[in-house]
Amino acid sequence: MTDEEELSVADLVGKRLLRVTTAWHHYAEDEPSLLHLWLHLEGLGPVQFHTPGTGLSLRIDQPHEPYSMEQDGHVTVTDDSPDVPVTGFVGQPIRSVREIRYRDAHVDFAAGLTLQFPGGSFRLLALDDELVLAHDRHLGRVEAYLHEDVTLARVVQTCHGFPSQWDAWTTGGQYLYLRYRHGEGSVEQHPSEDTDTWDGEESRLWTEWDDGTNGGCIELADFLALADLQLAPDAELSV
Repeated sequence: MTDEEELSVADLVGKRLLRVTTAWHHYAEDEPSLLHLWLHLEGLGPVQFHTPGTGLSLRIDQPHEPYSMEQDGHVTVTDDSPDVPVTGFVGQPIRSVREIRYRDAHVDFAAGLTLQFPGGSFRLLALDDELVLAHDRHLGRVEAYLHEDVTLARVVQTCHGFPSQWDAWTTGGQYLYLRYRHGEGSVEQHPSEDTDTWDGEESRLWTEWDDGTNGGCIELADFLALADLQLAPDAELSV
């Protein structure tokens, strides 16, 4: 990877978080706002998250230095601030990256990401052209319009062990391939269960982890808990 290179969210899965850098815009009378976030990831380097307009953009880019603006405050840059929730996950690998969509009667767009670590997860949102960090934090009325496609409507087990694997479909209609072998679990997104459709832009890795057991069998409930997925109350199961 090179500086300024755009990344996809799948590039982050499995990478260990080494350091967190934040840039804050300080205004004269208002609370500081998050301008940029850099996650320093093993094997990638500093990944900058910013909002160029609607949604998030990810790229390899070095943190900049603090600077002042003549009429609009100043920008400070800090490393591993304890006030930034993602700092608590330094040293852990990113287990999954999922899209958060904002939907109301008028618009539907990618509003942010949920990054899951072994020790928990946090949300990074781009709302009104600002970055918002939300870890165990309810954002008020906007929460009703934020959606993650993590609920399964149908699951078909295609192998019971070595590997344990399933075909699954979310309530939003997305097909997922669930697999567990040698203690490694993964969730992949594809257009359909037809493997001939698995090589295009719609395919990507959602989730990946290694539990260290080298096992080849896992119960669906345990797999879903590790993958941070859930079954719909009326989910159709075929095992």
